[in-house]
Amino acid sequence: MNLNQLEYFVAVAETLNFTRAAERCYISQTAMTQQIRSLEKSIGVPLFERDSHHVQLTAAGAAYLTEARAILTRSNEAVRIARLAGEGISGELTLGFISGFGHSDFVPILRRFRKSCPGIQTTLLRGNSSVLAEHLVNQRCDVAFTIAPFQRVDPLLKHRRLRRYPVMAVLPAGHALSAQQTVTYGDLENCPFIMMQPTDRPKDQMEESLLIYNRGGYLPEIAAIEGEPETLMLMIAAGMGVSVLPEYLTRPYSNSKEIVILPVLRQDGVEETVDFEVSWLSTNTNPALERILSVMETA
Repeated sequence: MNLNQLEYFVAVAETLNFTRAAERCYISQTAMTQQIRSLEKSIGVPLFERDSHHVQLTAAGAAYLTEARAILTRSNEAVRIARLAGEGISGELTLGFISGFGHSDFVPILRRFRKSCPGIQTTLLRGNSSVLAEHLVNQRCDVAFTIAPFQRVDPLLKHRRLRRYPVMAVLPAGHALSAQQTVTYGDLENCPFIMMQPTDRPKDQMEESLLIYNRGGYLPEIAAIEGEPETLMLMIAAGMGVSVLPEYLTRPYSNSKEIVILPVLRQDGVEETVDFEVSWLSTNTNPALERILSVMETA
């Protein structure tokens, strides 16, 4: 039994005429007769009662017609789904992001992608930059939205900058530096820092530590590590330390009376920035990957 035989059987069952069924299926009447006989032989029961004047379904044929139609429908649906997946219109896509990116351009990009490709099932995966890079390489994640690292760790990973954000210093109200208009890394050297990082990440691999070391020339004193922006801001307001963060993270707290947010300047007076980027594995063959990259390119 094959799908062609099922189509031929349904055609005969619906027309009750071998000639018209053969015409509908674009084959000869002889071929139609042979295919139906072959189908009946493989099943082991007659599907039609026929003589020189009429064709009629047997009880077995009537029962088989329902299942044959269902099989053909499921087969056509499977073909449709496969084609959509091959074109990147359906399927699955895992998007990684680092903590705090919900305040950035990540949400509008995700919204545009969902609107453009509603048939793609999207899974969100949060992690730090190094963990997400490992997920990309191991193909547990298709796309990762992260802060651009200072050092590229895998040549197979591709990167595209989406936006550049200023770096802001967040201080408790009343801090000795809070009256300034800007601060430098040198100004912050003796301050205890609260890092927005997963608690299990080594201190010498934290993005903020690397940033401060590269720009300010010192390793900061780390007073606390926190993974959630809201808790981090509460800790700063309570005077537990200071932090340096991308502007998009500080934006919701710009009117707070408990903290002070100041632009960070490099030692040469240039405004400090970090890049918000998307990364993916160059050998990833998921068609949905091209879809989201296209959405971001358009955006």
